[in-house]
Amino acid sequence: MNIDEVKTALAAMTISPEDTFKVLQTISALANDVSRQSAARDLVIRTLAIRDRLRADFLPLVDSLVRAVGLIPYADPRQNRSIDDFYMLEAHRAPVPDDDLLFHTLQLQIFGDLLNGRNVILSAMTSVGKSLVVDAIIATGRFRSIAIIVPTIALIDETRRRLGRRFAATHDIITHPSQIPDPSRPVVFVLTQERALAREDLGAVKFFVIDEFYKLIVDDKDPDRAIDLNLVFARLAGQGAQFYLIGPTVGAVGGIADRYNPVFVPSEFSTVALDIVEFNYPDNSPERKNKLVELCSTLGSPTLIYCQSPPRAGQLAEHLLEHGDFKPIDATVAAVDWLRREYPNEWILTNALECGLGIHHGNVPRAIQQYMIRAFDAGDIRHIICTSTLIEGINTVAENVIIYDRRVKTTGFDNFTFRNIAGRAGRMRRYFIGKVFVLETAPVDEALTVDIAVGRQDENTPASLILELAEEDLAPISKARVGDILATSPLSVQTLRLNRHIDLQRQYAIHDVITKDIVLLEDALVWTEMPQPFQLRMVCELIHDHLDGVTLNRYGIKSGTGLKAELDRLRFAKTFRAYIDHRVTNKSSYQTISESVEQTLQLMRRYVGYTFPRSLMAISHIQAEVLTRAGRPVVGDYSLFASRAGSLFLNASVFALDEYGIPPETARRLTARGADPRTLDEALALAVDALDRPDADLHPFEREVIADLQRTLSPRQLAS
Repeated sequence: MNIDEVKTALAAMTISPEDTFKVLQTISALANDVSRQSAARDLVIRTLAIRDRLRADFLPLVDSLVRAVGLIPYADPRQNRSIDDFYMLEAHRAPVPDDDLLFHTLQLQIFGDLLNGRNVILSAMTSVGKSLVVDAIIATGRFRSIAIIVPTIALIDETRRRLGRRFAATHDIITHPSQIPDPSRPVVFVLTQERALAREDLGAVKFFVIDEFYKLIVDDKDPDRAIDLNLVFARLAGQGAQFYLIGPTVGAVGGIADRYNPVFVPSEFSTVALDIVEFNYPDNSPERKNKLVELCSTLGSPTLIYCQSPPRAGQLAEHLLEHGDFKPIDATVAAVDWLRREYPNEWILTNALECGLGIHHGNVPRAIQQYMIRAFDAGDIRHIICTSTLIEGINTVAENVIIYDRRVKTTGFDNFTFRNIAGRAGRMRRYFIGKVFVLETAPVDEALTVDIAVGRQDENTPASLILELAEEDLAPISKARVGDILATSPLSVQTLRLNRHIDLQRQYAIHDVITKDIVLLEDALVWTEMPQPFQLRMVCELIHDHLDGVTLNRYGIKSGTGLKAELDRLRFAKTFRAYIDHRVTNKSSYQTISESVEQTLQLMRRYVGYTFPRSLMAISHIQAEVLTRAGRPVVGDYSLFASRAGSLFLNASVFALDEYGIPPETARRLTARGADPRTLDEALALAVDALDRPDADLHPFEREVIADLQRTLSPRQLAS
């Protein structure tokens, strides 16, 4: 038999003893050829998928093939073993608490390299189990201070939950700026790159992990976050910490070999097999929508539906509700009732969830995103329409992935992104074979090279990166560029560094405006804490005219005065629902109510909660320098207002509960009686205590999410 014939035989409803023997004979031959181990492993996994249908006398041979291709966790404990087998299994035992887990051969190799003090870059399929190695390193106790850098807050929560189950009794797990580690206990920091840069207590970190390390590439997709990630790498590696970079399959990594001598391990090892079916339908064709409906009707197991953007997600949800076999279900009744209380009834997410169809993208509030994943993993819903926010790093139990669009937003994606999305299909021990349905043509197979910008500097390296690096980390060309910038900049290097996410020319323009009219503008610029109306209007005008005008226009905000009005409406609104309703009432005529809801959520989270505080602090830093140089004894400091905006004008610790699955709407009610928690741990205790308070007046859905939170907290947090 050849490989295709083996796959055909294994995919059949029945397989004869004669064909079983031929299949295992072919796999054995492949397994004995080092160059064809990947093919052998794929066929072994497909054999495991039908193990229950094989005759019992073939199972010992299957088990020996499992071990031959390195899939040690799949070894059958029912088989009789020799003493050598027991030694082999024990050698692959993962040293993690409370779990009887085995490494496969790739995990054991990586674990050994790390224990020997090597820096490791592992590039492998999603299903390979890269995180188990991290947990094993923590369990060794070799490092008292470890940092795990993840790209999203959603991944912070997933990692916190995983580590909490294993290490909460022995380690502090720090995820939020307000949390301070106990110096008497080992600590694991789980942070985004922004939070890592903001902390001043990472100097003792001796081992760090960067998850999704390909995000070190600085390109047009998200340059600010890539720069921050490079700075985190430079800071931690520069202080001598050992590193473990993990991510999907790439062809090569450049920029750091000479200085750090990492072991680069590009591996095709996988613990699941993939079946990929291409349909090659044109973009926006009716055939593509019809095929989506057909697949959703016939696939009975958990299915992710990837699309390019939040608007597309809404369109597909509406089409599936109208043409698919989606009916109201009981499992989501409480969540749907709560959503209808807090958001307009017309929001497509609520209507879809009512019928067992989840939606997950960046405009969905974090707590609702987390609920979608829990409901999906529990089997309460079987389909989730998602964008890249779910694909990048979040683990799910999907057997199937439908790739509806071959784009991220409006840009076509490459083979690397395609493989990353496809890799979400299948789950070790649960779904041996992941099924991927590509409704457009799949991209051409080509390898991605990750050039780490901090190590490979040239004339195109962003100024915001090289200005932050220590002199010894600068390449000669970067030293010359930094010298040119400092010689011509009207602002100090300290201010340029504080404003690293703001284009230099925009900073210079703001400097010139303030310098030119310093006497006229002084009263409007010198404020702290809460601004007067004319003061807020002035900074909003500077932000609109010089920083965020194009972005604000997408939200229907045409001026600085309009920006001030939106901020005032949000901060003085009694509930988020009141603010959302106002925006819906005044929506553009071409918008649906659902589109207006999502645009408002995007405005709140992405602009008010993220971009506006950054822009406001850029104005704060520039005016402080200009006024100080002009001899003014008092300057403005906008940090308090920026912090309040970052938490949508809620108590910052209460707002942080959103990261733990508690919606801000719920958190606001928990503090309605005057509670003012100073830290995240105090806010967590407040939420958990509400379960036993008769006056808390919690909705059943709120009780559900708080109870889920309670299960993930450490004894120390519960005692706070």
